Amino acid sequence: MKEFGMSKKLGLVTFEKERRPLFLDVQGASSKEYSEETAREIDGEIKTIVDDTYGKVKGILIEHKDTLERLAKRLLEKEVVDKEELREIVYGKAKGDTP
Repeated sequence: MKEFGMSKKLGLVTFEKERRPLFLDVQGASSKEYSEETAREIDGEIKTIVDDTYGKVKGILIEHKDTLERLAKRLLEKEVVDKEELREIVYGKAKGDTP
């Protein structure tokens, strides 16, 4: 979000500081391009994005828990699952079956 500026709250801006080679970095010189308040807003937006995404992913995993457990069991038995076997585990049908 900070580098690419794709936040609904902060808009389509970038807050990344200018990249310079490390050997040219001057001690004591401030390279900050935004205020502490903006830094807090960036941190808040990042936390919101991470928390929202975590919730969505957790919901998907809970919703598909049975499928994930079948897949995990098969991987423990066999270590490798090919495309057709994965399709059968996930969708309960082989490639030639009609949806």
